[in-house]
Amino acid sequence: NAKAAQPWSARQYIADVVSLLRNKALMLVSVSAMVRSVTQSGILTFLPLYLAYELGYNPFLVGVCMAVLQIAGFVASPFAGHLSDKWGRRRIIMSSMMLTGATILGMILAGRTVWFVVFVALTGSFLYAMRSVLQAWAIENTPKHLAGTGVGLQFGITAIGGGLGPILFGVIADAWGLQAAFYGLAVSIVLGNFMVMFVP
Repeated sequence: NAKAAQPWSARQYIADVVSLLRNKALMLVSVSAMVRSVTQSGILTFLPLYLAYELGYNPFLVGVCMAVLQIAGFVASPFAGHLSDKWGRRRIIMSSMMLTGATILGMILAGRTVWFVVFVALTGSFLYAMRSVLQAWAIENTPKHLAGTGVGLQFGITAIGGGLGPILFGVIADAWGLQAAFYGLAVSIVLGNFMVMFVP
């Protein structure tokens, strides 16, 4: 189409990005996505360590638990997206963040019981279910002609969170132990909820 044929302009690109950075709703959604990414990267980094060193799981069982985390997220994502279309993005995001925090605490309390794997699955379903809903919410708060730029900006901000998570919770784990890192993970996702409350 005609719009796609327009020449690329660095000046226009910078102007577009600056306009999106001033978009309060988009920035709040993106920062909420970043907090979710902090929690996700922390779980992917420290859950295998917790399983192996704190609970004594062998490599096979560690792999099973990590697979359960991902599969539960795969199953829950379309369902969460559908519910957000019916009930609204905010309600699904806030519910998922609170439940993610609760299920992380449940993992810690379950210890070496079958309930641990159940809480891993629930954590994966709530944590990964948010990703598509946050992306849809970001697009809805971005001008149509900048939808691609808006999603790219959100993913860039999210990537920052993905990089910070292992560092942040690694410091906590070194200071107070792996279990403390999981308490920190639960707190981080709940804090993300407060940002969602302010999205216009």
